[in-house]
This record gives sequence, C-alpha cells and structure tokens, in this order.
Amino acid sequence: MDLIDRYLDAVRLFLPRDQRDDIAAELRDVLLTRREEREAVLGRPLTRKEDEALLHDYGHPLIVAARYRPAQYLIGPELYPIYAFVLIIVLAAIGVAAAITGVVTVSVAGGDIAKGVGAALNVAWTGGFAAVGAVTVIFAILQRTGASQRIALDWSIRDLPRITRRRPRQPWFEHAAGLVFQIVFLFWWVGLIRLGAPAIPLHTGGALHFAFAPALQGLYLPVLALAAGAIAVHALMLAGRDVRSVALALDALLQAALAGVAGLALSAGHWVLVTGAGIDPLALAKVDQGVNIGAEVTLIVVIVGALIRMGASIWRLTRRDPA
Repeated sequence: MDLIDRYLDAVRLFLPRDQRDDIAAELRDVLLTRREEREAVLGRPLTRKEDEALLHDYGHPLIVAARYRPAQYLIGPELYPIYAFVLIIVLAAIGVAAAITGVVTVSVAGGDIAKGVGAALNVAWTGGFAAVGAVTVIFAILQRTGASQRIALDWSIRDLPRITRRRPRQPWFEHAAGLVFQIVFLFWWVGLIRLGAPAIPLHTGGALHFAFAPALQGLYLPVLALAAGAIAVHALMLAGRDVRSVALALDALLQAALAGVAGLALSAGHWVLVTGAGIDPLALAKVDQGVNIGAEVTLIVVIVGALIRMGASIWRLTRRDPA
C-alpha cells in the first residue's frame, strides 16, 4: 500500500462521517502535489524514508483531522467565565464549611489542633472534588444544550452592571451559582456526597454525634422537592427571557412552599440531636442548646427571606416587562 493511502486511511478514522471522502480526496491532492514538488527538486523519486518524512512533516493524522472538525470544548469560551466564577463561589463556601468544621472539632476535642486540621482537610478534600465535578458536569451539559448561544443572543442593556454601584447585578452569574449550589445540596441531601462528618472525634476517645431530630424526619421529601424546584427555577432563568414569566411564577410558589416547610420545621422546637461519649453531660447539653439556637435562628431567617423573595417575584411578574 502506498504510504499516502495508508496515511489517509488513518486520517479518515477521525473525520466527520459525511465529509470523509471529500476531505480525503482534497488531502490526497495536497500530498501528491507536495511529493511531486519534492521529487522535482531532487530530480528523482522519493525514497521510502523521504516519503515518510514528508508525511511526518505534514502532521499527525489526529491533528490533521482536527483541522476539519468544528471546535469542541468541554466548556466553551462563552460559558467559561461564568464557570470559573461559580466554581470560586462553591469552593469558597466549602472552604468556609471546612474552617467551621475545624474550629468546632478543636473546641470539642480539648484543643487538639491536629484533629481540627484533619477534619477541615477532609471536608475540603471530599467537598472540593465533589463540587468541581458537579459544577463541571452542569456546565458541560449547558454547553451542549445551547445555553452559551442563548447567553450571547438573549441579553438586555438593563442586565448589565452599574459600575458605580457597590453590588452590581449579575443575573447570569447569580442563577448559575444558584443552580450549582442547589445541585450540590441535593446530592448531599440524598447522601451521594458528604460535605462534613456527622461525628466529631474527641480527645478522650469518644465522639460527638449530630443527627436530625425525629420531628424533622417527615420533611425529607418536601426538602427534596424544594431543591428540585429551585433547580428548575434557576434553569428556567438561564433558559432565556421567553420563559422568564414562568420562572418567576414558579419561584413565587417555591418561596411560599419554602416558608411553609420552614414554618413546620420551626414548630418542632428541637431540630438537632447532639449525643456523644467521653464528654461531660453539662458540656453536652450546652453544645446541644447552642446548635439548636443556631438552627432556630436559621429557620427564622429562611422564612423571612422566602417571604421577601416571594413578594419580589410577584412584583416582577406583575410588571409589564418581568425581565
């Protein structure tokens, strides 16, 4: 077999199926012309080694075939700035969670800094890998569903930030970050990833255990539904202005449901069970009280925030231009 034919057979494997014959014929003409020009300079036919060198100089079959394929990205240049921004936000949140875990571990482990650092690194390591993977998969899906084209075409001057403001409005970044956060939360809620240990080891050899109170067990499915609804809202917001009204209506309903679920949780009166061995009962009671006060404050903030956001969504929905 002629070396050019062998070379072209290799290139054809990586060419688009419907264009293989045309591209291979074009490449054959180019390579034959190069061979003839080289033979004219030397005044004789090329040897096999010289033929191999000619093809080698033209390029590896993979690289040559890539010139005839459309540009392919896991995450394209249109989405990459948003991807990087969202990734920074998610990793920063995991870093804060790791720091809090480390501080709590040190405080309950009698000042053992090594255990605190180990617990923090464990959260950062596992959570970081899970976050990077989740964010990358989400944006790779967006890249292949046409979101980057919609971002380029579906925009408004009013969406651009005011540089003079301290907190410029970045709607695409906000919804992309919210989408990633909700998916990571959903993965954690169903147990696919772990962002923190449910038990903190103590220097005495025991461990401090945290678990949801039995009164909250019945909220597993409602919280799951709320997370799925939040993902749908952010996805619709990213989809473009044509479905913005639907997204706002769904968000208003979602915030009402969130306030209701948080209200049910608030009525429980006790939200986190703190148990452990090797710790003074009085100290254990103080830890339990502190954790549950924090849970109560968090639920109140969630209810107030949900009601405010519900009102904002309804107000935007009733405007002439909900975008």
